[in-house]
Amino acid sequence: MGWSLGTNDAANAFGTAVATKVIRYRTAVIIIAIFVILGAFISGSNNLTSISELAVSNKVIASDDAIEVAVTDGTEGSLALKSAIKAAIILFCAGLTVFGMTCLKMSVSSNQSITGAIIGWGLFHADYTNPEVLAVNLPQILKFLSTWIINPVGAAVISFGIVFLSNKFLVPRLTKLAGYDKLIKIGYLAAGALASYSIGMNSSANVTALYFDHINDGVTTNLLTDARLAATIGGLAIALGVLTFSKRVMITVGSSIAQLSQIEGFLVIISMALWIVLIGAFIGIPVSVSQSVIGAIVGAGLVKSPKNVNFGVLKKLAISWVSSPLIAGILTYLAAWVTKGLLS
Repeated sequence: MGWSLGTNDAANAFGTAVATKVIRYRTAVIIIAIFVILGAFISGSNNLTSISELAVSNKVIASDDAIEVAVTDGTEGSLALKSAIKAAIILFCAGLTVFGMTCLKMSVSSNQSITGAIIGWGLFHADYTNPEVLAVNLPQILKFLSTWIINPVGAAVISFGIVFLSNKFLVPRLTKLAGYDKLIKIGYLAAGALASYSIGMNSSANVTALYFDHINDGVTTNLLTDARLAATIGGLAIALGVLTFSKRVMITVGSSIAQLSQIEGFLVIISMALWIVLIGAFIGIPVSVSQSVIGAIVGAGLVKSPKNVNFGVLKKLAISWVSSPLIAGILTYLAAWVTKGLLS
């Protein structure tokens, strides 16, 4: 899952920089890998609990009641093993979905894939016809779903505002500077590093949250009990994907949605990173980095004219955003059916 996320989300940090040929691809992926790991290590643990809560209500991670029964019966080890196996199945299905979309050069959301996979498992194992179960699951699902609308729109608004003000007041002065080209390159490197940090902070939880023991009262019911370690492992896996198989999506996202100038491409990355930090602080759950950067590109493109935005590409991306949680959910539902006698 982490590797697949890295192959896809790399485009979100340096796609515009590589597409506008300001930064070389090799330089970009090295910077991304370093700062993704730093973001995961320093701030990635903040998002672990929110995914764990959704996993508990969908019968992936053991609930408080199940843990109490296991402690009474002396079966904590068996419960922890089942939780780990369920997590592995769900992460594999979500990762397979992201990887398949990446091979098709489609930018997808790891967050949506994970959410879809968890819900797919829950639709088989959790009784959604029970009002009590629905009362727990529905608000969490709606919270995740709301970010799929708020996220790209918010990024687009911030990007539009920053690019509009920059084009009006800053760009005319910058282009007259003698060291303009060097300044743009430095700006891209700094913006890409910030964006990469935000990816590690935001997305590392998607990789290892299901292995994290959110109930740490002396009873071990999962593989990882240290939040920082769990997030860092996620960051390392993402970095590996960035370094090995990220070029396809990077070029697609960076060049096919809207025609941007070098400065506009730089401001898109800044806008995306700022928005991820803001939405993470206010909502507290991982959001789609892919949706953030694409929203930011659209916002920047609209400053010139709606004709500057390739809405045909956006239509394909929207289809991929809808398809990824659906495919991941179907895969985990089938996996739940196959393993029903072993993991119930």
